[in-house]
Amino acid sequence: MAENAETQVRERAYLLWEKEGCLDGRDREFRERARLLLGVESAPLMITPLQARSAEEAAVDEAVAEIFPDSDPPAFAATARVGASSEQPAPGLNG
Repeated sequence: MAENAETQVRERAYLLWEKEGCLDGRDREFRERARLLLGVESAPLMITPLQARSAEEAAVDEAVAEIFPDSDPPAFAATARVGASSEQPAPGLNG
């Protein structure tokens, strides 16, 4: 099995070497990159908390998305008065 893995590394390194223009003197770099790529490809997929949610949680998320679409305007209004002088206090403030 180790021979098979080494063969895969050699083949992948060769493909990387060809892809990058057959550069001489970088065989260690290409072999290491090939090992890393093969390791990533053989690793099990990781499940995130968002992917692991229950069917009920997914249904709630969909319902909320329908109620609150991304295009809703902000739920606040500007409080600054246009044309107000900075020397005059705002109404209701004791200056």
